[in-house]
Amino acid sequence: MEVALDSPARPIRTSLAPLVAAARAGDRDAFRALVEPHLGVALGASTVLTGSAADAADAVQEALLSAWQGLDGLREPDAFPAWFRRHVIRAASRAGRVRDRGRVVELDASLVGTSDDLDRVVEGRTLGRAFDRLEAADRLLLTLHHVWGVPVAETADFLGVPEGTVKSRVHYAMQRLRAAYDAEERR
Repeated sequence: MEVALDSPARPIRTSLAPLVAAARAGDRDAFRALVEPHLGVALGASTVLTGSAADAADAVQEALLSAWQGLDGLREPDAFPAWFRRHVIRAASRAGRVRDRGRVVELDASLVGTSDDLDRVVEGRTLGRAFDRLEAADRLLLTLHHVWGVPVAETADFLGVPEGTVKSRVHYAMQRLRAAYDAEERR
């Protein structure tokens, strides 16, 4: 017997409340299940904010510890992803503020096969240096908006500013990034 579906099946969204409750009770596997889906993006965003893979890994570790210890402060269990993202952002921002060195990017010759590949690597390095020239606040906004895709309303709430302010700050941060990129290209 064949069954035809008129519309594609939608994924069933389950509540995170049971996992949060178990993690609050000390279940490390439940905590792992809560954070694992977010670790890749957390590490990527932290790397962008700190400029260093090592500092990013430290920031994510700090965020994990902070989230584990602060689970009792999570009021709405289904808001766990946004709540955890705040822990990551705060930890990476702290790490980014204390760094006083530039980003070191190594060129792996095995990744460069054609001149187009080399152009992409050079453009990526140029963009990385331009990003490093930005103020920490601009790096944070651009990471939230473009890397993590955080909604404007959530960013505004996190920063404690109106949504319009977030939009204008992202706009001006992009202008500064473009100017920094142009300056790096002229170097």
